[in-house]
Amino acid sequence: MFEGLLINRIFDEKNAPNIILFLYLFGPKTRTEIYDNISRNPRMAVKIEMLMSMGLIEETYGYNGMMNALYLTDLGEKYATSLCELEKLSGGNMEKSRWNHVMSNIEMFTVGKKAKSVVDEKK
Repeated sequence: MFEGLLINRIFDEKNAPNIILFLYLFGPKTRTEIYDNISRNPRMAVKIEMLMSMGLIEETYGYNGMMNALYLTDLGEKYATSLCELEKLSGGNMEKSRWNHVMSNIEMFTVGKKAKSVVDEKK
């Protein structure tokens, strides 16, 4: 009945909404950063290309020195805002999710530094 809806292309692809939300919450990111934070599924490149073909994300060349980065277009920002609103209507909290992601990365970094300092102490 709803096979022709374009929005189904986004929701039918696992992690496609996550790519949109990740770029919305954390700004332009390289493909590697997206893979590291969302999924290393071999189809991630296909999903990124699909979002680009739909006009939701674009790639900038030479971002941050020499790395390419993906970012949301104006249309992508509207999609992301709508996804955040849907999450809020469902009782969720995008800011809390963002904070939890930031904290988990800080904890990984801290654990790594502690492990390195223990190794350095043993030398």
